[in-house]
Amino acid sequence: MFQSGDVVDERYDILGPLGQGGMAHVFKARDRHLDRPVALKALRPHLTEADSERFRREIRTLATLSHPGIASIYDLSGGGQGAPIYFTMELIEGGPFTELGPYEEDLEPAERLLGAAITVAEALDYIHRLGLVHRDVTPRNILLTGQGAPKVMDFGLVQLAETSRQLTRTGITLGTPQYMAPEQATGGATGAATDLYAFGAVLYRAVTGTNPFDAENDQAVLYQHVYGDVASARELNPAVPEELAQLIARLLEKRPSARPTNGGIVADALRSVLATCRRRLAGAPGGGPARRGYGPDGPTAGPLRSLWSVRLERGPQWPAGLAAGEGFVFAGLRSDELAVLRPADGGVHLRLEAPDEIAAPPLLLRSGHLLVTSRDGSLRAFAWPRGDVAWRRDGIEATGALGIGGDALVASRDGWLERCDPATGEARWRYSTGSACGAAFSSYRDAAFVATRDGWLHAVDLRDGGGRFRIETGPVVAAPSAADGVLLIPEREGALHAFDLEQRDVRWTYDFGGELWATPAIWSGRVYAASWGETLRCLSLRSGDDLWEQPLGAPTTAPPTVAGGVVYVGTEAGELCAFDARDGATLGRMQVAHAPVQAAPLAYGGRVLVAAVDGTLSSFG
Repeated sequence: MFQSGDVVDERYDILGPLGQGGMAHVFKARDRHLDRPVALKALRPHLTEADSERFRREIRTLATLSHPGIASIYDLSGGGQGAPIYFTMELIEGGPFTELGPYEEDLEPAERLLGAAITVAEALDYIHRLGLVHRDVTPRNILLTGQGAPKVMDFGLVQLAETSRQLTRTGITLGTPQYMAPEQATGGATGAATDLYAFGAVLYRAVTGTNPFDAENDQAVLYQHVYGDVASARELNPAVPEELAQLIARLLEKRPSARPTNGGIVADALRSVLATCRRRLAGAPGGGPARRGYGPDGPTAGPLRSLWSVRLERGPQWPAGLAAGEGFVFAGLRSDELAVLRPADGGVHLRLEAPDEIAAPPLLLRSGHLLVTSRDGSLRAFAWPRGDVAWRRDGIEATGALGIGGDALVASRDGWLERCDPATGEARWRYSTGSACGAAFSSYRDAAFVATRDGWLHAVDLRDGGGRFRIETGPVVAAPSAADGVLLIPEREGALHAFDLEQRDVRWTYDFGGELWATPAIWSGRVYAASWGETLRCLSLRSGDDLWEQPLGAPTTAPPTVAGGVVYVGTEAGELCAFDARDGATLGRMQVAHAPVQAAPLAYGGRVLVAAVDGTLSSFG
């Protein structure tokens, strides 16, 4: 077989091995003619003619397919005079589909996972309409490009639907046990429903991190696929939306007739799940529990213009802010009330009284409860949209709340972190940090991260409230943010630490030269952080390297917000600054008020909303 440094047919430089399967070796190569990298797949020597024919069938099948979700074939060898049969194809090095999971309630990773799943479902629908069945849909056969786009590949087990029925009658069972449909495991007839079952198993693994069935050997796994009951994806990961869990359960039905009839229906169902997620998370404080500061629907490209401006009694003061949901904007004010406004014109729809000034961004839960935290430490749940108090908890010294899988996660000044039932406010579990909690807490995947005033950050298991680990930091007043396995810890004195959650070690540290009161935003592998040093900096999440910086002309307390490829920052001078999130180009500076902006700009309904502490609330589009 080929070695690194070999030249194949005076065209392909072999750069090294990529992997091998039962009947082929795969190499990374460079196409001399087109000067591009390719994957070269060569048939193993000494295989039977039947295996060789299967390989030729893969080549012929791939050559007929043209779909953005399917890997493209480039070239085919003759394989004559003892030379190995090979073909070259698109080189895909981004890892398996399951690397997009587990499912998170923050919008950017949810969009990546669900968007990729839609592409795969459409690709399967495409091949099924051509009369083909893949028969080995697994994570390793759905690889990601460097941009995160999925490509279905390795059609070594593809059969024409009619031929597939003839093969299975001979007792041949091909595929991967962890993702094999019951009818395939028992040697029955296979079809489009077989691939959809396998895709359901892949989705299950992606959103939960666990296979639907696992056992000590392949036969035991196959037995479970045929006879076992699979737990709901929500049992393993409560962040998974109920609509997505139900779709996966339908894909994993034992009877092919009970599954969705084609990939197009699955793609449409996934689009509906994604639309629901966007609606739920569009106005979530901080962009979601991991505090990435990402909004899905900011203004479209072009210069910002003022749409309207209203004056409320007294606006949100740090760490309070704005939130939105169900077509309304929620502003927590220093005038001991929550103002509910119409985003179209800023008109006040409803006012809800609080016992003290509101001290954290309002939070609309999946259950329809609107949580409001007051400066006196009380917590109220208003039934939305009626506005009456569903329940209240006084004297708990609450500092804020997050939405976790439909529940509320509440931190308090007296050192407790609680996961609460949204219908009653009763704690499902309680964790003691042993010291007063600040306003700084967030959650990422299956853990909550809460900072204490004595300089410790605690990681707490979201499922049972058990302590995972704790690390010593300097004083932290801004909530941590997290993405791609990295937790960003902003120390008040100006050091930003990127903590690798798998290695449990600091990956890099950046000194901002000014106090950090604003939670850093994260988008597309970039970090956006503003400090009292009057500068917005964009860093690489992976390395901490500077990508660009822009002077703000004033200190910053409000967290940045990223929406539509634009990063928005409110300053203590009352300005809204807008920059291209990729290269830092200035897109606009708008004077909101002659008072500080301490609440994060809110991207909602195709506009950006900004509130100053003097009560000025403005909308830009």
